[in-house]
Order: sequence, then structure tokens, then C-alpha cells
Amino acid sequence: MHPETAHAAVQMLLLPAFVIMGLSHIIRPTMWVKFFGDLHGQGTSGVVLRTFALELWPALVIVALHPVWSGPGLVLTLYGWALALKCTVSLLAPEIGLRSLAMAARGPRAFVIGGGMLLAMGGICFWR
Repeated sequence: MHPETAHAAVQMLLLPAFVIMGLSHIIRPTMWVKFFGDLHGQGTSGVVLRTFALELWPALVIVALHPVWSGPGLVLTLYGWALALKCTVSLLAPEIGLRSLAMAARGPRAFVIGGGMLLAMGGICFWR
């Protein structure tokens, strides 16, 4: 696969995911507070579930297929590497991942902010 085709495919795949997740975080933040609270209640099993269900697949797709190191695409590449690092830390030191899940108890505002960030990532995917 030609690199430009791979970059475009990653962006086309992640655009709807970012938009749907971002809107969901903004429109239904209390749902996410409850979900992450429930995951926290599961202990390290909740960390594994969160990591595999929500974070690992986009991290791997971006890291493997989106090595863009200039322009707006750089933001998506850095996001993928940061997410891959977060997944690694969560799976190798689940107590740290568990602290991350505990932050949901702070309330819905963080999810609204996170939703805005996800929408911005969608915007980067759309712009390219």
C-alpha cells in the first residue's frame, strides 16, 4: 500500500470514530462517568477492558499506518504514539491505569473537554 493511501485510509477510518465518540462525550458525559466508574470498580480487569476496547486498536492503526511527521497530520501521529504509550503503561502497570479510571469520579466536565478534543482530532482527519 502506498504511504499516502495508508495515511488517507487511517484518517477515513478514524474520522467517524472521533466524531461519534466526541459527540457522545459532549452530549452524554454522565454516561461516560458511569461507564468509567464501573470499569474502575472492576479493578485491573477494568483497565484491561478499557485499554483493549477503546484505546489499543486506534493506537496500533495510527502507529503502524500513519507515520506523518509534518503538517496537521503530525498531531494524529503524536496522538497515536501517546495512546500507544498509555496502553503500554496501563497493561504493564495497571495500578497507574486504575488511577486514570478513578479520574471519572471528578464528574462530567472532563468528558466534555475530552469530547472537544476528540472532535478536534476528527477535524484534523477531515481537513486532510
